[in-house]
Amino acid sequence: MSSKKYLPKYALCLILYISICLLVLLIKINQSYSERSVNHEPSHLSFPVTLSAISIESTYDTSIDTQVIESSLQRIASVCEKYNKTPSLERKHFFHAPSHNALFCWIRKVASTSFTKMFAELRGMQIHRDYYKRSESLSPETVEELLNLIDDMEIFKFLAVRHPFERLVSSYRSRIEDNSKYSAQAWMFAPQIFSVTRPELFHFNETIQSPMQRIFHNNRRLKIVPTFEEFVRWLLKQSDENEDEHWSPYHSHCSICQMHFDYVLKLDDASIQEFHSIFRKLNPTGKRENLMKLGQTRGGSTNFKRTCNYLSTLTVDTIEKLYERYRFDFDMFDYSLRTYEACKRL
Repeated sequence: MSSKKYLPKYALCLILYISICLLVLLIKINQSYSERSVNHEPSHLSFPVTLSAISIESTYDTSIDTQVIESSLQRIASVCEKYNKTPSLERKHFFHAPSHNALFCWIRKVASTSFTKMFAELRGMQIHRDYYKRSESLSPETVEELLNLIDDMEIFKFLAVRHPFERLVSSYRSRIEDNSKYSAQAWMFAPQIFSVTRPELFHFNETIQSPMQRIFHNNRRLKIVPTFEEFVRWLLKQSDENEDEHWSPYHSHCSICQMHFDYVLKLDDASIQEFHSIFRKLNPTGKRENLMKLGQTRGGSTNFKRTCNYLSTLTVDTIEKLYERYRFDFDMFDYSLRTYEACKRL
């Protein structure tokens, strides 16, 4: 009888104990959720729709002034209006990472190999060489898909550039000067260059080798290497239409005036950290490899000093003509001819 008498009290105590435990548990769960909401870093980077509406510091590891970005985008718009350029939109010039809502316009000799590897990993592809051969698989499948991505406000659209002269020297060193391997550009353009600068190479008879035999080895590597001055002299005579993608202007390759980019990454010596910042945010594997060394030119990277050395072989008049050829890119991305003014020779 005594045990039955106290049974309701025992039940009441048990219910009260369970209620207190549940309350404590709910408080801990709520605290844990709040901490994750503040400190959690997502595994996939969700890019902003408009740069003016977000804090760049929250997206990138380095502190980037949003006003600088907005000013850069406004400059692009004003330069497009000034020059009224309307190059066609090329699907294969873009990499798309659906899981990261990112669309990137690659440009040869502007860390394009590094970005190819980066976007391949974002798409779950593992490549270790022949990066260019895999670039097609990273592009939108159709022009219609590309147009839809361009119109999609949820897609973060960006590109990378470097000083036009630095990129040009890098292209020459990699695709023309480096005769340790076959290069499609050297095979196609070296004879054209020499037809302008060394026409005597094309004077032959039965006792003299043909021009191609004099210019190339049997494995199609260059036997005679055009100088940078010869390359530039030939380049200045060429139409800017259907130009090789290794030295075509930025605006024509990325159709910059036909779409709105959210961010322009300038890969010059002073801003290279921005590349690593973007890579750390996008990198799905957490690898700490130096992507900037992928596809590096034989003999070392092309920096300001190397670029200056090559430009010093040109006359002032030639450099000014070269500047005029890429003036649109200089204006659009706020690069200055004066940066390399000390490199000129009389």
